[in-house]
Amino acid sequence: MKPKTPEKRQQRQLFWKELVTFALLFAALGLVVYFLFAKSVYRDINEGFEGQKIRILQNAPQPQINHLTGRAAQDAKNKNPSRGGPFRTNIVVFNKKGKVVNDAMLGEDNFNLLKKTKLVKSHLNRITETTLTVDGVTSHFKTLLIKVPATNPNPMYSGRYVLIMENVDADLLALSSFRRALITTLIIFWALAIAIAYLLSKSSMKPIINSWRKQRDFSANAAHELRTPLTVIQNQLEYLLTKPKARVMDEIDEVSTALDEVRHMQTLTNRLLMLARSDSNVIQLNKTDVDLAPWLTNILKPYSDIAMSQHKSFQSTIDLKGHGTLDPDLIHQVLTILLDNAIKYTPEHGTVSVKATKVRDNLQLEVADTGAGVPDDEKGKIFDRFYRTDKSRNSKTGGNGLGLAIAQWIVSQHHGKILVRDHHPHGAVFVVSLPL
Repeated sequence: MKPKTPEKRQQRQLFWKELVTFALLFAALGLVVYFLFAKSVYRDINEGFEGQKIRILQNAPQPQINHLTGRAAQDAKNKNPSRGGPFRTNIVVFNKKGKVVNDAMLGEDNFNLLKKTKLVKSHLNRITETTLTVDGVTSHFKTLLIKVPATNPNPMYSGRYVLIMENVDADLLALSSFRRALITTLIIFWALAIAIAYLLSKSSMKPIINSWRKQRDFSANAAHELRTPLTVIQNQLEYLLTKPKARVMDEIDEVSTALDEVRHMQTLTNRLLMLARSDSNVIQLNKTDVDLAPWLTNILKPYSDIAMSQHKSFQSTIDLKGHGTLDPDLIHQVLTILLDNAIKYTPEHGTVSVKATKVRDNLQLEVADTGAGVPDDEKGKIFDRFYRTDKSRNSKTGGNGLGLAIAQWIVSQHHGKILVRDHHPHGAVFVVSLPL
């Protein structure tokens, strides 16, 4: 069994956290909905009791009472309707000895069921629950016991105990059906929550995993790039220690090699530092108004001599006028990276050319060389950190695969674009487009 990677462990933890969160939210939502529904049902029942109580105590006309299996119509003239419509209510009147005295009004069927009802004076003015069973059929009731004053003009109620009974079988059935439907819905949503939590944890972990991998690769590549010049410098210094009496002029090659590697390390560490600062958003753009043509002319001027010293041709075309707002130091660095690469990879007697134009409101810079070019399958990778198309060639020229990554970051900070395309008949063209 393979051990789980940190990424897998983190994804599993994220999955369980999201799943538990969804489950708790759905459960809480279900409980709230059920509680509100049940409260609404019982509130209607309680309001019905209060309406009946008021009518009895005030000797108001009573709604027509049907059998327990039926429904009665609400009195349209009632100023305080108890349930907003039909309801199933029966009234049982007890004398002081607890004997039912309105059996004739109840009807034979109801009386057979309600005759088992007892007067419990401790339930006075309290809404209680009771169950009655006849012939194996159980009915559920909500009851309210009231004491009618002797001054009540209705001789049926005067000085007696009145038990208002409402059959709640239909309400309990509705609650049961609602509860089952709610549980079924929650189970379905919990099943969906499993799938959603898995997809969310997987998608959420993608940028984290990519970041971890990039950080790991970055550290490994940085260590590798630093190890090579350090090894060369160490070897050269150890060799010089073997000749303590030699003059510097006699060992000029070793000293020169060590200095070259120091310069290479300095460039590498500066670029690493810049990338680290860019990742932490420490570097801030310092945009200023720039007179484009003179500014570009000053940047490109030294490269003509550099190319000539390496037996290469350098051509520049600046076909624009006016001003633009950008960070001149950072864009200068972009041009330096592109021009250094172009000269580095252009063979002797080859040509490096730069063209600067204004396309609509964008400054477009094109740096072309006549080198080996960039293969099509690598055009999208060359802007990755430490990526090099030809590692053997880069090891000779001192490349470290960071320049184009820095150039891309600078261009993106200016909300511009950088891309590479083929330069016919051979070579590559790097195109930078910057909004002005």
